Parts: sequence; C-alpha cells; structure tokens
Amino acid sequence: MKLRLISTALALASLLFVSPGCKDFYDVNVDPLHPTKAELPQLLPVVQTGMSTYLGFSISGLGQATSALMQQLSNGRSIGTYQQSGDSFGNQWSGLYTDVLANNEQLITQGTTEQRWGYVGVGQLQKAYVISQLVDLFGDVPYSEAVKGAQVLAPRYDKDVDIYNGNSSLGIQSLFSLIDEGIANVSKPGANISGSADLVYGGSLDKWARFGRTLKLKLYVQIRKTRSVQSEVLALLSNPTALLQDDFEFKYSNSETPANRNISFLSNYVDVAREDFVGRYLYLLMKYGDGTNATTPTYVRPRPNTSLAYTDPRLPYYFFNQLTSPAVDATAYDYQDPNNGRFVTLRQGSNGPASASATSASSRSLPGLYPIGGRYDDGRGGNVNTTFGRGVVAQRLLPIFNARFLEAEAQLTVLNNRSAARAALQSALQASFDKVNAIASAEGTSTTPNPSLSQPYSTIIPAGFRPLAPIPAAEVAAYIAAALDRFDGTATPAKTPLQVIMEEKYVSSFGMGTDIYTDWRRTGYPIITVPDNNNIGTNAGLQEDNDPLTRGSGLFPRRLFYSQSALTANPSAPKNQVDPNSANYRIFWDK
Repeated sequence: MKLRLISTALALASLLFVSPGCKDFYDVNVDPLHPTKAELPQLLPVVQTGMSTYLGFSISGLGQATSALMQQLSNGRSIGTYQQSGDSFGNQWSGLYTDVLANNEQLITQGTTEQRWGYVGVGQLQKAYVISQLVDLFGDVPYSEAVKGAQVLAPRYDKDVDIYNGNSSLGIQSLFSLIDEGIANVSKPGANISGSADLVYGGSLDKWARFGRTLKLKLYVQIRKTRSVQSEVLALLSNPTALLQDDFEFKYSNSETPANRNISFLSNYVDVAREDFVGRYLYLLMKYGDGTNATTPTYVRPRPNTSLAYTDPRLPYYFFNQLTSPAVDATAYDYQDPNNGRFVTLRQGSNGPASASATSASSRSLPGLYPIGGRYDDGRGGNVNTTFGRGVVAQRLLPIFNARFLEAEAQLTVLNNRSAARAALQSALQASFDKVNAIASAEGTSTTPNPSLSQPYSTIIPAGFRPLAPIPAAEVAAYIAAALDRFDGTATPAKTPLQVIMEEKYVSSFGMGTDIYTDWRRTGYPIITVPDNNNIGTNAGLQEDNDPLTRGSGLFPRRLFYSQSALTANPSAPKNQVDPNSANYRIFWDK
C-alpha cells in the first residue's frame, strides 16, 4: 500500500499485535486482550500515529477525501465527483479499527490492570474522539462490542444516536460519559504518562483534560438540532480557561530515514507524480471573497467575481503556484485564474479539453506551507521538491482556532448571544492567523538563504511579492475587521452571522476535511458549488457552478460508504450500503 510505512511509530505497529497492510476487514474482531506483551509507552505513539494517518489530510486518510468533497482539494479520485464504492475507504476503516482502536483498547485494558490512570484516561479520550469521527462520517458503527476479539466475533453496529447519547438497555455508553471518565482518570492524583511517548501533548495530562472538555463542546454543538444542549454548553463556556489552550495535533519531525514527515508533503513534494490539486472553490473564496463563480462562464474559465475586492493575506502560505508567469493560456490548463494566471488547477468533475494536461506535475498549484509544510509562494514559482519545505507541519485535528469557532457557533445558535458570538469569532480569527504566523516563523524568515543560490533569499523574489515572514499585524487586523463587518451585516453581499462563522472556519481549517464536511452537513455553510443540478437533489448548501464542462456522477453524498469487506465479514453488519434515497442516509444530527 502506497505510503503505508510513513513513520517510526506506525512501523512499530508490526512489532505489536497487528499488522494490517492492505487487507480484508477482520479488524473489529482482532483480540486486543491477548497480544504480545507491549509496554504502555510503546502502545501510545502507535495509536496516535494511526489516528493522525487515517483521519488526516493525505492519501491514507479520510481528511483528503472529505477535503475533495468540500472543494478544498481537487483530484482525480472518484469521491471528488461523488462516486463511492465499498472499496473507497476500506483501508482507512480497517486502519482505524486495527491500528488505532484495538491498540487503544489494549492501552485502556492494560492501563486499568496496572492502575496507570494517565494512560487509561488518555486512551478513553482518544477512543471518544475516533469513534465520534467514525459516527460523523459513516453513521452506525461497531462501538460497544467492537475490538473484543473472541468474546464478540460479530460486533453489532450501534445506532449513531445511541453512540452519542448512550443506551443503557443495550449496554452502550454515551460518548459524553466516556469523555467524563477519561477526564476523571487523567485528573487522578499521581496520574502520569511518558512525555516522549505522547506525540500530541508531550505527557501533559492537564492539556488532555482541556481537550476532553473541548471535545464535549464540539459534540454538543454538533447535536444541537436534535435536543436541547443549552445547559451543557453554558456550563462548558462558563469557564473558558478550562477549555483548549494548546492545539490537539500530531507533530511530525524532518526525519527521512525512517520517514516521519507530514504524509501529504511526501505525496506532493517527494512523490514526483504529485497527488493533489488545490480546490478552485477554496482559492476563489480566499482570493475574491466569492467561491461560487456566479458570473456567466466563458469557455472553460468562469471569470471570478472581483467586486468584493479583498484578498486573504494567508493565500501565499496556503498554496504554492508553480507557474512563474501570470500570462493566461486559453487552452493549456483545465482551470487558470484569468486575473492571475499563476493559479492552475483541475476543476471538480472536469471533462474539458485540457483536463488531462492539467495533471502535469510541474504546473499545478499545490498545498503549500500552512497545510503540509510545503513551499511558501514568494512568486518565484518552479517545481517542488524537498529543497523547498521540510514537511514538519503537524496534522491538525482540533486546534485552538477550531475551538473558538465552536464557541462562536454555540454562542450564536445555542445561547442566542450575538455579541458573545462576535467576540468568539474575533478570537477564532486571531488564533487562525496566529497559527499561520507560528508556522511561518518556525519555517524561516527573510534572512534565510536560498539553499541553491548564493545570494540571500530576500533579494531574488519578484516585485510585488514578499519573502517568507509572518503576516504583518496591520493586514491581520484589516482582515479580521472586514470579517466582523460581514458578521454585523454591514458588508456586501449580505450574509447571515452563522454563514460568516462557518465560511471563516472553512478557510481556517484547510487540511481538516472531516470536520468541515461535518460542519457543512449540519449548517449548510459554506455554500459550495457542484458541477450540475443533478448533483444537488434536495440538499441545501449547494449551488451549480455554471460551468458547462464539469459533470458529477450522482447526488452529493451525505455520508461515506462502509468498507464492503467489513459488511461481508460480519454477520451483524448491515446487509448493504445505505441507500442515498432512504431516510437513513443522513447521520442523526444532519438536519
């Protein structure tokens, strides 16, 4: 399997009790109670690496597929045109159950036996996070009977609503209760874990407790349309200092042997074939404030709406344009920004005359510094390789800015406090820019020499571009002020406050496809484009892209397909994939 052995910790999995590779699905039946003996500090990094890998922003993770659905990315894989099969996510499904949940269950079981409550609590919080992601993407999944090995050979697929809220008659513990147990265990006197083994928080159990409380807030906000969560949300927000203060993310290093760098960096900068294109919608939203291309198309390049006249200052940190010339070629590329010819990508569902040539590895615009530790766009263009970019940017899972956006949504929609929502939005945006600037500062400054040239890096960039450095404070302040104007309804075009919150969260969350896919299904924002009306159906939050040379392959999906081998191997599993036309096609919170 491509990129299977991508880190030291994941490679360790083969030394423990599972070694999945590209395999059929028997993972929920793996017996975690009778493994080859492993020390808890060995188990923990294996779980965390697998969690980042299979939920992350790469060919190996669900974050890439969902980013393609949400048009942050565009690639040739079928999910980008709304085609799914039972093989689409089999590796991610089996990896999450075998590499992650089975190892994690051993962490909890063995930690309980040894009364090492720090490991138990962290394991419970990791379990709640991973299971919640599985529910949010697939719906009913094995949970209460999963990874029990010989004790339960055919684990039941618990109902999505029961997993969130619990069902005592069926022995299903709610995710909220599981989180509470995890917080209690990491908070016990004397609880501790190895700092070197914890690749997320370096052994800080206080940070794990903050994560747990923030995860509860996330899940309450996600189910706010299904039942009242006002008292629970109010209790969590009454003490904001007890919530996330440090990003929940998996940290990479620049190790090459063995490879331990950002996986998407490997597939886009090390692999010469390149894996991804930047999504046209995300680019246009950031560049022009309008990703829908609502104007009349000309040939294969609808002209962007430039009337909003703002450019997100994060653009050169998000994307790297390999072209050096802004000249527009009417036939060479599938999509080229007619106002800035350096941006080139493949349109979602393109069947245009240049769609094949757009796959050139040397011309496309790629994910850059911010999402994967790639190259900052200083205007010089050129091909990409490991000379530019180190691939050490972490896989973000629940960063601080995401927690602030959750607070903004909760204040607005649950507590009906618009002024508090506005303040939380401002804080979220500042945290988002702070994250970009922290990555820029860690990567280098304008004094960094170019490894391949004798003169300083700052002397060779084209006019109108800047060397790599943090975004100036004045530009950050101006962008945030404009976003708050949109929230207040004093900007054009008119948008609802919730729409502004979710659009800004969408942009800030580049590289976190699973959560923005969940957010869109819950809120209908941002309003994204699809190739044609046949892809919309009754779905809110979709708009035809007015592009005659794009085509989808069915309705925009509201959930991902199960691994077919999982359905075949388990007699308790659903007999078939969920019918997109049935009432059960939506996750219970998707209203």
